Amino acid sequence: MKGSRGFEELQASLVGRLGTRGVPEMTSGCVVVLPSISFAPVELRKITAITRYEERLLCLLLLLEEPDLRMVYLTALPIDEAVIDYYLSWLTDPDGARARLTLISLDDPEARGLTEKLLDRPEVLEQISLAAGDDALILPFNVTAAEREFSEWTGIPLYGPSPGLIEFGTKSGSRRVAKLSDVPVLDGDEDLYSRAALEDAIVALKDRRPDAPSAVIKLNHGFSGQGNAIVELGEIVSPITDTPTVFCADGETWESYLPKLETDGAIVEEHIRSAGGALSPSVQLRISPDGGVEVVSTHEQILGGPDGQVYLGCRFPAPASCRTLIQGYAGSIAQTLAAAGVIGSFGIDFVVVPAGDTEGAFLSEINLRLGGTTHPFLMAKYVTGGDYDEATGELTVDGMPVAYIATDNLKSEGFKALTPAQMIESLRKWGLSYDRASRRGILLHLLGALPEFGKLGALCIGASLEDASGLFEQLLGFLEELSNEDPRGEVPAPLG
Repeated sequence: MKGSRGFEELQASLVGRLGTRGVPEMTSGCVVVLPSISFAPVELRKITAITRYEERLLCLLLLLEEPDLRMVYLTALPIDEAVIDYYLSWLTDPDGARARLTLISLDDPEARGLTEKLLDRPEVLEQISLAAGDDALILPFNVTAAEREFSEWTGIPLYGPSPGLIEFGTKSGSRRVAKLSDVPVLDGDEDLYSRAALEDAIVALKDRRPDAPSAVIKLNHGFSGQGNAIVELGEIVSPITDTPTVFCADGETWESYLPKLETDGAIVEEHIRSAGGALSPSVQLRISPDGGVEVVSTHEQILGGPDGQVYLGCRFPAPASCRTLIQGYAGSIAQTLAAAGVIGSFGIDFVVVPAGDTEGAFLSEINLRLGGTTHPFLMAKYVTGGDYDEATGELTVDGMPVAYIATDNLKSEGFKALTPAQMIESLRKWGLSYDRASRRGILLHLLGALPEFGKLGALCIGASLEDASGLFEQLLGFLEELSNEDPRGEVPAPLG
């Protein structure tokens, strides 16, 4: 039966429930993990094994170290029990944690947001409400109108922004928020909803920046770089659709791209190529229900695909040369968002240009959701027992720093012959598994994507990025021997 309280009333209860804390600090109650990647199905289908990406948040199972905490974890497809055992093995009392964990899956492989699938099944919503109890909150991957309806239906508050505020997380909204926060943005224009508006913006950019070689177009609701397209400013012709264009998503064309632009809007801005030494760091933050802002971590993003536009993984921490600067900018943006009523965890991406007349740091985008850097940091923090020091930008354990390299994009046809349990055991036999005593080694994720897609994720933890890089190279050697082919795919050299 649908809950009796409205969304705003449910959200107001979070202040009393959490106050200045976030979900990672919860010691009692129930966390309903809703890892639905709620984007348009046409965009979701661009990501190999997208439904299995719901398993990336299994790192949250380590919250069950708290003996009074319960968890309901929702997925479209069942999770292999060996994967659940793998995560729980890092806890003091795996059996006790398993008793407080409820897994609910729909056995539905369709590339569609999990939340929409759940809303089609009221009997499952009832099951979730009963399992969660009266002291629960929902931790979503991202928030749309569907997540609001899910919250209202189950009667459980949502640790995330109101759907009315998610415009701040679009590409156009990101630029507007940055300007309000006195954070630099790259030269360009936002709120483009037609081919004519796009052409005008590109021509104007070319006039203002005659030395800029290229421009990037970004769909407002694109993610992981899959909604981006690159045009060379020296080759611009009218109509824009006759201009040579590199689309970052496989199979994308102007014929498929323009309708998305006309429906959801886009931005265009100067394209800064990483080949010139530019960096792509990010800052992860959290706004508590009472409006408090906390910097959670910083990363350098590993980008690949066409002209370095597609997210492939990350390194932690972000380079020391830009950590303080981007944390300051991110804090200013977070204060603007907090004043508007945003709560929850999110990330902000930047472009840092080391030289030239555009030297400095510029906003790239605000991701008003969890992201590809969320699960590596949480897993590293939980298994090491480390604390993040905002002043230094480091994760430390007993005063010693922790560094890591992570990716979701290791692929091989040979992996399809392996079960998650076999991959876990093989890594252990090679002596590469994470070791609690040394706080060094490799942790695996996306294990559910192995049998069907031959895809795997990994987190390599070391005492420094050089140490983590060495582990990453050992991992690649191990996986190549295991599958008889290079598993790197698009993943670049870890420190290259």
